[in-house]
Amino acid sequence: MIDFILYICILSIWNVILFYGKSYGISVLLFIIPLLILIYSVLKKNNKIKNKYGLLLMAPIILLSSTYFIFDSSVFKELNFIAITLLFILMYIFTIKPNYDLFHLIKEMFELLFEPLLLIGDYFELIVSSISKKFKIGNKSKRIFKSLLICTPIIIIVLVLLSSADMIFDKLFSNTFDKIFNIFDSDLIGKIILFIVIFFLIGVTLLYIVKKYPKKEEIKNQKEFIDKSTIKMLITTLNIIYLIFDFIQIKSLIFHYGLSNINYAEYARQGFFELMIVSLINISVLLFSKNNKYNKKEHKYINIMSICMVIFTFIIIISSFLRMNLYEQAYGYTTLRLLVYISLITEIILLVPTILYIFKENFNVLKYYLIIILSVYTIINFINIDYIIARRNVNRYYDGKEFDISYLENYHTDNLKVLNELYNDCDSETRISLNTYFNNLEDYNSNMKWQEFNISKYRNMKLIK
Repeated sequence: MIDFILYICILSIWNVILFYGKSYGISVLLFIIPLLILIYSVLKKNNKIKNKYGLLLMAPIILLSSTYFIFDSSVFKELNFIAITLLFILMYIFTIKPNYDLFHLIKEMFELLFEPLLLIGDYFELIVSSISKKFKIGNKSKRIFKSLLICTPIIIIVLVLLSSADMIFDKLFSNTFDKIFNIFDSDLIGKIILFIVIFFLIGVTLLYIVKKYPKKEEIKNQKEFIDKSTIKMLITTLNIIYLIFDFIQIKSLIFHYGLSNINYAEYARQGFFELMIVSLINISVLLFSKNNKYNKKEHKYINIMSICMVIFTFIIIISSFLRMNLYEQAYGYTTLRLLVYISLITEIILLVPTILYIFKENFNVLKYYLIIILSVYTIINFINIDYIIARRNVNRYYDGKEFDISYLENYHTDNLKVLNELYNDCDSETRISLNTYFNNLEDYNSNMKWQEFNISKYRNMKLIK
């Protein structure tokens, strides 16, 4: 680990250059690739790679990082930050300690998020040891250097606070601070803070990975999470409720029975989010129901009830899909509504490994859930959702339906091709709105730095010039 201190330092400086005061663009990809190289090198040198297949998660990490360079999405810039972080954690876990069940996986994820912070002192000692070894510093000089590293940031913070609290005290140090800041960039303090945060965050995480799992640990048998009688009662009761609910859904949404005095779109206006959550709860119940040991009779009963729940869940998902479709036709298209469609389709696909899990005793359902969810999420990053939404809403405008141009004016450029076409074939009010938006967007992106370079911005901004 001590051999990588300089690399971590350079990577932290690179992070400041790429991200401080700048929006995301090609910079994400330029940072993620050397970070992955560092992680792989540390794991390999410390003989921590127990499962090479875990390293395959580097592929979706790089793909999702490249979306910041290729697209200018209004949705995925924030979501992908979370997704990439989770993928890094999963890569650590599956590479170092594979074959987890769901409970161990969640436990390890939380540990990896918070426990490395406890190693800040150890990492600090490692830095001092590395520098003293490099420059052959004696024990006395080593203690002085360590004291300076600890005291300097504290002294600076105290001076800043006292200067803010008292004008006379401020005058004593303001000239000195001004001269120092004039030599460097005006954002020097912010850059130093970002460097320190990244330097310690990467360092303590890698140190945690190296120090954790010194031996191959055996996973203990999972104890029953929920009592068997509770599981049987829960799954039976839910199936009775879903039988009644699905009967109503089939009558109302498919055969339109009982909707003579109700607006069809208004009936569908509420419910799709709730039904989507219910279907996720059902999948969770199915996973818990199979996590206990049953005798032959109980096992058969649980399997029958589980298959019934899969069928009812499928009908609930279809019902949610129909409700969303009806509402969308009446009120237009939004990114959130399209993501609901994708989530529902993903849930239907997840039912396939769920069925296999019901009948196969040792079927690794978590593995296939992760593959499906990860594949779907990566694919939707590359289908350009903003463009699809803009195209569908503009088509509504051409068909004379309700249309809100302000929703599409989101200061992202993936939908500009469609808006440029609309500009040449719309009423005067819409054209005035678009003209103002195009001018503001051009001003907004006029000072784009190289770290923020993005293919979508570069290509689409040329359309409106």
